[in-house]
Amino acid sequence: MKRMTFPPLFFLLISVFIPQHPLKAETKVLTGKHIVIYDIVNPIGVEYLPNYSNKFYKQEVLTSDEFSKRLIVEIDLSPLNSSAMFPIPLKEIPNNMQKFLTAEQNIQTNDPMISEKARELVKEAKYVHEAFAAIADWLIDTVIYDAGPGVRQDARSVMTTKRGSCVGITCLSIAMLRSVGIPARYAHGYLPPGYDWGISKKYWGIRINGGGFHAWIEVYYPDIGWTFSDLEHSKDFVDPFHILRYIDGVEHTPRYYKGGEMDVENATTYTIFREENTTLPVDQLPSPGKAILGRQRAAQQLGTIYGSVIDNNEKIIPKGKVTLWKGSKGRVFPFEQGRYSIIGLKGGNYRVAFEADGYSGLDKDITIRDKEMVNINVKLNDKR
Repeated sequence: MKRMTFPPLFFLLISVFIPQHPLKAETKVLTGKHIVIYDIVNPIGVEYLPNYSNKFYKQEVLTSDEFSKRLIVEIDLSPLNSSAMFPIPLKEIPNNMQKFLTAEQNIQTNDPMISEKARELVKEAKYVHEAFAAIADWLIDTVIYDAGPGVRQDARSVMTTKRGSCVGITCLSIAMLRSVGIPARYAHGYLPPGYDWGISKKYWGIRINGGGFHAWIEVYYPDIGWTFSDLEHSKDFVDPFHILRYIDGVEHTPRYYKGGEMDVENATTYTIFREENTTLPVDQLPSPGKAILGRQRAAQQLGTIYGSVIDNNEKIIPKGKVTLWKGSKGRVFPFEQGRYSIIGLKGGNYRVAFEADGYSGLDKDITIRDKEMVNINVKLNDKR
């Protein structure tokens, strides 16, 4: 077992981004699965945590005693595959979910400034995922993160100042989505290790801030159900370091259960008992302008070369480097855990060189068409 005394390992390989196209963004599209099993311990006990699942997220308490919980969080990054039309006919929203279209104290859905901007953003959308992306991209590129004591975090204030913490960003995103008829709700959670706000870490090369109590959104698609998004760093999913505490408006909310703690400042410790990560970058999106993470929700946008690197005994080579050459120009990047991914490629001819200490190098000439995914698995010979 490994103690989470510092931010956990948030990447199993370094994906390669080659800017050979006019897109300004570096938004990486991931696929695969990521599972983390935690042992959470506190001398006064660990607060109630719900068993909960939506389309791509599952949280389950495996074991629990007086002072600890073993918790599994599973993330599925298969394609979104929603064809729900926009606007959503009200008859396609169950009666018990229509409350997630209404205004609340800090979610001013009917505020003219909020609703008019939301309608402007979604005017070209034909599908719910397009409407969500238009609002999410605008929020990501427009709202500056600010958790200062004088910054008001209700939706109207964030819309006015364009500044907000996770609370304010969540309130405004919910208000905008509800104003155009997309059900959305507020998720409360915790990001371990949580020693202090502003702990710097990377997940697939995207720098995010984490640690402590956190908020994110859950969005409803009529044909697939609810999905999470954390608009500080990911669209249409959250990573498994998002531990869910409760969701506003959902009856099993644990805030009605007393006792226990989650904050490390109150002696909570987190141990990663087991982690499995098969996620892999497979594409790049043109928006938002800020570099974040996403999942596949449309056709492939750009080319990708990906694969594994093993030795003669079929075992992964844990570390090495891959060089991508286009004519006389090349860029060198490390790979880890025997896997690599090169995204954001235009169609053309490339040479990819693989190297690792103690192994003979290998060059591959690869031709890739526009928007093609090419799987190249490599075996390097041991020099010893």
